[in-house]
Amino acid sequence: MFTFGDIKSIAVQIERNGEQSYLTASKASTDPKITAMLLWMAEQEGKHATWFSNLKATKPLTAEQEKMESVGQELLQDMVRGNDFLLEEKNLEEITSVKDVLDVSITFEQNTILFYQFLLDFLDDEDDQDQLQQIIQEEQNHITQLEQMLAEVCTPCDELPC
Repeated sequence: MFTFGDIKSIAVQIERNGEQSYLTASKASTDPKITAMLLWMAEQEGKHATWFSNLKATKPLTAEQEKMESVGQELLQDMVRGNDFLLEEKNLEEITSVKDVLDVSITFEQNTILFYQFLLDFLDDEDDQDQLQQIIQEEQNHITQLEQMLAEVCTPCDELPC
């Protein structure tokens, strides 16, 4: 039903949405550590958007697929426009600790992966499915990196809340 071009376009939009959310929150933050973390997350989302936009489809589209792609892109754009996949109860602008930034960021990445896994079933082409799996793996790598940072911020021997 969808083409890789559809999915790539959505992946870029999701990353740009996340980047904008982190930038907006960084401007509202009064804690330098939290501001720095939010700016770093915005930078990471921007890098993901660039990486995703540079992915190329493995084969040219047929005329029928080109028609489907324009319909699919519009449908998917409507689904994700303005949706940053962050939990509603956690407003980035109200975060008061680096740990909370990391927790929300991990949730953002997890929700994005779930969305991409949902879309896998709508790709007919095996090569396109492999490309989307690369995007999912990149998001998983980001979660691993965030979890490592979380472990460093909140070690069991810390006496103060992180």
